[in-house]
Amino acid sequence: MTKTVILSCPTLMGELKAALAAASSEAVVYFIPRRLHSVPKELHEYLQDMIDHYYNVDKIVLCVSGCGGGTAGLRASSAELIVPRTRDCLDVLLSGDSLATLERDISGVYFTESWMECTKESEIDLDKLTEKMGREEAENFLRRLYKTCNKFYIIDTGCYNVRAVEEYVAPLVEILSGTMTMLHGKYGILHKIAEGRFDDDFVVVPPGAQVPTDAFLKNR
Repeated sequence: MTKTVILSCPTLMGELKAALAAASSEAVVYFIPRRLHSVPKELHEYLQDMIDHYYNVDKIVLCVSGCGGGTAGLRASSAELIVPRTRDCLDVLLSGDSLATLERDISGVYFTESWMECTKESEIDLDKLTEKMGREEAENFLRRLYKTCNKFYIIDTGCYNVRAVEEYVAPLVEILSGTMTMLHGKYGILHKIAEGRFDDDFVVVPPGAQVPTDAFLKNR
């Protein structure tokens, strides 16, 4: 009988695998489609369908946290539902021993290797924009897009090559006359999940109940 199932955003894949390996966890992990990351309604429907189809498990852990409200209101079916109180995957990566001490610049733009790959696939990738409209217009477009945020942060979790991310972000920093800061990501939430240590940083929902809308951290 499978005791614990983890449903995770693929942007956390490297760090989650590292945490599970460190804890010798036997939890079963499924990574949700990447496209759901930015579509809360579809994310909610997808997760509820997955939750409703699991049987013979004790716990279902959602490694997708607040995610634009996509997890609020999810109902636990036959298994206990556990959700970190983080706003999004960035909180997960920046988390340490307690979310009470989590510090984050909400106005900043954050990158990891996974977030870099997401940006490369998007329509705001500098190379794509340059090919589409030329370098000068591409730079002007990005200045308009990022007009209220030019502080960039790279979260070094030790699970990927940060140099490649630095090289990708550097042109954006130059175009926007911004700053680039390296942060250490301990991904404490993932270590707790791997160890089965569900403390006050998580909301635990018994079968038949729902994830409350006020379960997650607020922007501050």
